[in-house]
Amino acid sequence: MDSIKMKDPLVERLLFPPTQGLRAFYHICFWVLFILLHYAYALPTLAQKAADPSVTLAGFAYFAKTIPEYYICIGIYNVLRKYIHGFFLFFILLLSVILLNHLVSILLFLWVDYAFGLEKMPERFRMFAQMYLSPFNFQDINSWLVFTVDLSEAQFFILPVALKIVKYAAEENIIRQKVQNAALSMELKVLKSQINPHFVFNVLNAAYAKILPISEDAAEYLEKASEILRFSLYETTDEFIQLDKEISYLNRYVELETIRSQKRCKASIQQHGEICEQHSIPTLLLITLVENAFKHGVHATRHNSYVDIRIYILPDSLEFIIVNSKPQQPVMRSKKNDRSGGIGLVNLAKRMEIYYPGNHKFEKIDADGEFRVTLKLPL
Repeated sequence: MDSIKMKDPLVERLLFPPTQGLRAFYHICFWVLFILLHYAYALPTLAQKAADPSVTLAGFAYFAKTIPEYYICIGIYNVLRKYIHGFFLFFILLLSVILLNHLVSILLFLWVDYAFGLEKMPERFRMFAQMYLSPFNFQDINSWLVFTVDLSEAQFFILPVALKIVKYAAEENIIRQKVQNAALSMELKVLKSQINPHFVFNVLNAAYAKILPISEDAAEYLEKASEILRFSLYETTDEFIQLDKEISYLNRYVELETIRSQKRCKASIQQHGEICEQHSIPTLLLITLVENAFKHGVHATRHNSYVDIRIYILPDSLEFIIVNSKPQQPVMRSKKNDRSGGIGLVNLAKRMEIYYPGNHKFEKIDADGEFRVTLKLPL
């Protein structure tokens, strides 16, 4: 199984750092390189003012304003993608980029004017500042031209958005690989679960052939045990089972337990009513009660005991009554057995509540020398 586990590739370690601290470090490194790259590209437009520290700081701030804009847009995308898709989502994100850039640019130019004075800035910087800080006139077309600058500055988002898309694509690919590997692991488990029972059944068949000439009773017991094992492996995988299969399994189980008890247990099964093909019940529901009766009523004592089972099948309901003797000697009834039996019945009651809420009957009567359970459920 270990051979099919996917090892962490380099791209996964780079795009999905294992710790939040490392992830923050990656983001800081990216944005530092982003600002330095764009500032270096803008150096020729700064001319002789590039040596002025205030101009350098204003230039860094101009490109750094992309950082809050980007993360705010990512937050907007994560919220809107749950409700909006396709072109409409793209249009809203583009509009958000333009409006955010416009607002942040106004704040930036106001800060530079307050901190250093716009008159110290390069000519191109002052020109953009005048466009953003001038009073907006809805009737003047020149006032609307400032939004073309906002649209052109959307280019700053190309690189981080491209990396984000690569990350999403890699994440989808990694998830797809893990799903495929999980499916392959499940297939291997299924194959193993199929191979092992076949081996067991082959061994049981060989043992049956060896025992039959010596003891027919022992061979018959082994055959019945094989049938129960086959049933538990292949017939109990579904949530519900046909009623006739459950009762057939129940009969085989009672036969084996009777033989195992060396005739000191008197077990009887009475069935009334006809089973229809569509009748089904939760898997192993009845057999849980039967196992509990033999465990706590028969195997807990070396004296004579009994298990009485009555099954009443109606067109739309099933009534199951099981009565077992209780050991007369308290020593034979350990607290461990009582607890395990209680847990089994409690779990059965919970299953009934899940499958038939308010539409079933589950009654336990613990009397002197006898324990009775009555179960009634719709079919």
